[in-house]
Amino acid sequence: MANETSSAMAQVSITVVPNITAGVVSAAMQPDVKVGPFSAEITFHVEANEEAVSLGVASTHLYKGDDLTLTEVAPLAVNTNAGVTILPKNANPLGGGQTHVSYGNAITISTPRGEMHGFKSNSIAFESAQNGRFSQDVKVTTGWLQSDPEKPQGEYSGYVVLYTALLGAR
Repeated sequence: MANETSSAMAQVSITVVPNITAGVVSAAMQPDVKVGPFSAEITFHVEANEEAVSLGVASTHLYKGDDLTLTEVAPLAVNTNAGVTILPKNANPLGGGQTHVSYGNAITISTPRGEMHGFKSNSIAFESAQNGRFSQDVKVTTGWLQSDPEKPQGEYSGYVVLYTALLGAR
């Protein structure tokens, strides 16, 4: 005999995997430079479903007219002596670390304009004050040097990259 109604039940489940993403909120730079060091402050936003993340920065030299092929005018160099400050809004460095780090070796960075030369900083491990996540703005301050009093005038541009990584459940 067949029933007039029936049902069956299957259990389903998924695992929410660790993930992280970053984006740019704003960038502010000194509008005019004559000679000497100058800096930029870039605000990134980082979203992660873990509290502990590693953050590092890479900065390219600044190229006149955004032209990487121009060899007549040397780019403005990253101020490696000044290093870089990485300051999340609601997080502290793990183990009593610092928010200011040095630049390491020279690197080549793939940008929308092509391969640009620059430097990458050491990374800092941060722990968020937020419960179970890292969802906040991160302010990055870095700089360059203009040491030539006869440097051709004009706009020089480049890139600052925030590198992010999950540190795993703690």
